[in-house]
Amino acid sequence: MSTQHAKPEHHPGPDDGPPGPPPAEDILEETGAEDAAEAAEPGPRDLSPERRARARALLRGALRPHWATVGAAMAAAGVRQVAFLAVPWCVQKALDDGVTAKDGNALLGWAAAALVAAAVQFAGLYGWQYWAGSADAEVGADLRSRLLRHLAGLDRAALASRGHGDLAMRAGRDTDLVREWVHGLAIWVVLATTFAGVLTGMGVLDLSLLLVTLGMLPFLVWVNLYFPRRFGAASGALAEAHGVRAEAVADLLQLGTGLRGTGGHRPLVDRHAAASATVTDRTVKAARIEASWASVAPFVPRMAVAIGVGVGGLAVLDGRLTVGGLVAFTSWMASITLATRVLVDRLLARGQADVAAARIDEALSIEAGLTDPAEPVALTAGGDLELSGVSAVRDGVTVLAPVDLTVRAGEFVAVDGATGSGKSTLLRLPVRLDDPDTGTVRYGGTDLRDAALDDIRGRIAYVAQRPMLLSGTVAENLRLGRDLPDDALRDACATAGIHEQIAAMPDGYDTELGESGTALSGGQVQRLAIARALLGDPEVLILDDSTSALDTTTEKAVLDRLRTWAAGRTIVFATHRTAVLEAADRVVTLTAAGRGDDAGDAGVTSKDTAPAEAGARPGTDAVARPQSGSGSADADVLPGTGTGMQSHADADADSDSGLAGARARPGTVAVARSHPGAGTDARLGIEPGTDARPGAGTCAGARPAGAGTDSGARAAGPEARPGRGDVTGPAGDGPAASQAVPVPTPVTTPEGDRG
Repeated sequence: MSTQHAKPEHHPGPDDGPPGPPPAEDILEETGAEDAAEAAEPGPRDLSPERRARARALLRGALRPHWATVGAAMAAAGVRQVAFLAVPWCVQKALDDGVTAKDGNALLGWAAAALVAAAVQFAGLYGWQYWAGSADAEVGADLRSRLLRHLAGLDRAALASRGHGDLAMRAGRDTDLVREWVHGLAIWVVLATTFAGVLTGMGVLDLSLLLVTLGMLPFLVWVNLYFPRRFGAASGALAEAHGVRAEAVADLLQLGTGLRGTGGHRPLVDRHAAASATVTDRTVKAARIEASWASVAPFVPRMAVAIGVGVGGLAVLDGRLTVGGLVAFTSWMASITLATRVLVDRLLARGQADVAAARIDEALSIEAGLTDPAEPVALTAGGDLELSGVSAVRDGVTVLAPVDLTVRAGEFVAVDGATGSGKSTLLRLPVRLDDPDTGTVRYGGTDLRDAALDDIRGRIAYVAQRPMLLSGTVAENLRLGRDLPDDALRDACATAGIHEQIAAMPDGYDTELGESGTALSGGQVQRLAIARALLGDPEVLILDDSTSALDTTTEKAVLDRLRTWAAGRTIVFATHRTAVLEAADRVVTLTAAGRGDDAGDAGVTSKDTAPAEAGARPGTDAVARPQSGSGSADADVLPGTGTGMQSHADADADSDSGLAGARARPGTVAVARSHPGAGTDARLGIEPGTDARPGAGTCAGARPAGAGTDSGARAAGPEARPGRGDVTGPAGDGPAASQAVPVPTPVTTPEGDRG
């Protein structure tokens, strides 16, 4: 943002008054009524002494690294102003010693002196503006970077106290107000030089002229004490209105399109109109006060010029003052008039800078809820991910009831559950985007609160349910500033199943995606986000419903490639998608908080070779447990295997387990679950002689009579693959017997009991 300069005033000319060099309006920075009316303050009240002190400390700290540049601008401004004020003196001498005395040499000499002064003005003005512009750009860049770096490190809870529009105002408009103040620091040297030089010169010319000039000073003091207080209150109320309107604009732009089909965009438009009306009303009020301030402040100096011409003219007639001296007086009074106006503007700019700095300091003072420990502990590679008794509460509402879950290194676990059961909340905990309100999250046995955030997020990658893309190219969105070769981008995108589509784009990986990736479909955005996560080579990949926008064929291809990529790595995937549930080693089903009485009806089907432990507490169902039922008729049960059935109260156990002749190898589990009142269930899909290989589980979940077939069921007879299982629904008859094993409450299997 370029620094705005003063709106030039009307320069006195031959028709307006005595001749003289043009005043310095063109180079003295002024703040116009419109800019002043939009001064940013945090509220309608003035800053407290404490906040003002903190704001000025922030400004001093921001200036400290750039004092040399600011000092150079001040020195150049001082040189320029001395040369500027010397011009009226050269004109006086040329008139008195040259024109009046009819001395051509003297006239030419003083004309040459005026030319030299003009050249010095040029050099001084150039240096002033160059160094002042450099200083304000450097301070603004440092301050904005510091603020954005701080905000980027805040967690969601810390940012919730401020709207995005308000924070954007602090990083944008407030920072620019500080830049404007920095750019104008050299003007204080100009003002000091002007007042000192002009008052001294008038005293030398004639004492009566000095008295006329000094007579206006008390009134100017009153003006600068009275108007700033009134203007501060008005501009504070205006800044508050600007913040409300910024929020309304942000909501309208982000949500308006999505709500248009339901008519929900109209309230957003009305909200913006109301906020704009408030901004207009308060702008007019602030502008009225500023207009009074801006017009009254220079009134007395201009009146003093008229009085001075009369007093000076009498002095010329009495011989106490020369004609050249009177011309110099009028020129210097024009400078005093302008300097008075600029002084008012500088005081205003200082007040705006104080308020802007206070708002920036307030944003910098927001404390992150998630921080690095004082002495971080290094995480070990390839450990288990353990969540012990974790729960989450938002605004007094429990969104995740206590859960125990262990995900073994290299395991693919799917997290299922009804909407509102806390799946997304659960997945945010291992990457420390949130911390649990109770319980502990460990990786490799280390509490994540004891590890550095960068260490955690370098090992555990997270793909959000609604991933965000940046405005830029495909490659820029994948790299995110990391130094990654093109081959790595292609490999990650191939794994995520999107390389072919990117290669078909007009510019390939250099294709511009538009704002927030609007050039891509929802499925493409999801796959690009997965590829971006893979580029970090994480040990744990956490996916929050990251294939919801894909068709089943593409989804299966992506899952197969992720399986290949994840050899030795851990995947935790929250989803409702059948393909993901079938691809996972184990499915963990959560029940919505507050439904603890139903926890036993949800359950978790383990597909692991040895079911991993996961505990469920009231309000959740995250259980994977080995079964210890009886072997079925004609089944050859080898060591470490079991065939059993979970039974609810009053359930009629099915005696036909469908396992006749089946050979269960070590580590397999064949489970049939019966619900109250359920009839026989023998659709295990394993015919006599079928070989269930190690790690395969066959689970029949019986339901009340008339229930439909479970979508997880597979066709009867195929060979069960290691580490996989088949979930089938009710109905059908089966030849073999099984034994019901009542499981009244969820349990956690100890480590040592694993098959």
